Amino acid sequence: MIKELLDVYVPIASGLAFGYLSRPGEGELRLFARTVLYVFLTPLLFTSTYQRLSSSPASAPLALTALSASLVVLTFAIATKLHGDPELVLASMYANAGYIPLGIAQSYWGSYGASAVGFYILGNNFASNILAPLALGGESGRLSPRKVLAFPPVYAILAASALALAGVKLPELLLSPLATLGGVAPTVALVQLGMEVGASVDANIVDGLKAYFTRLSVSVPLTLLFVEAGLATGIDAKIAIVESVMPSAVSCVVISRELKLDSRRVAGVVFTSTLVSTLLALPVTLWLLSFTR
Repeated sequence: MIKELLDVYVPIASGLAFGYLSRPGEGELRLFARTVLYVFLTPLLFTSTYQRLSSSPASAPLALTALSASLVVLTFAIATKLHGDPELVLASMYANAGYIPLGIAQSYWGSYGASAVGFYILGNNFASNILAPLALGGESGRLSPRKVLAFPPVYAILAASALALAGVKLPELLLSPLATLGGVAPTVALVQLGMEVGASVDANIVDGLKAYFTRLSVSVPLTLLFVEAGLATGIDAKIAIVESVMPSAVSCVVISRELKLDSRRVAGVVFTSTLVSTLLALPVTLWLLSFTR
């Protein structure tokens, strides 16, 4: 367990230190984020989904997609009732479903786990990007479809699913280099997460704890009920449980800028929730999972 946690903490800490010391500009951060998304994460999700569904077509974890979307909607409703202000609502409902979970999944459960994270991402990102501009009163009503349609992992997962379920056999000559690119995705993505947070270090402890524990109060009990009901089993169930303790997504900062919200406040919330999640909630969760089959 120590090794797997270090595989997550060292890249985040490296990015955090680099981002804090070099203070990259928004343009530089955006370029690096796009590089991670297009060059590394997309091939990882394509190959992991294709390999999983090719070997077992009935194993598509669509229940994880439904679970993550449901959590976004429920957390949005509860956060709106409890807090009201859009910055806290956004940070509560939109969780980091990709970067940290992919690092954990790849270290513990390989490509099978990574594919489960991909299906969880679909529901989380789709629901969050639809709800944010429609319900939080931002200026850009076109943000939701634009962000959903511009998210490459959506195409990677859908294309891989279609090819695998149609029985199309892709040559190893193609899959091998894609898998090589995707293999470094979790590490590079965690470095990018650290850079994003480190570039705007401004801890907002009270709001960060409010947002994080609002999400936990919804995600943990609902996920445990979901798993107990047998809607997710094995590795998929473990991925769902890991996802339930994730912090606010770094994308919240980007969305808050586009919606003309207080992005500095949101960045502070993301920073605080990321620290609490990765240093406290995640180790405890992984330790408890070590006692399960």
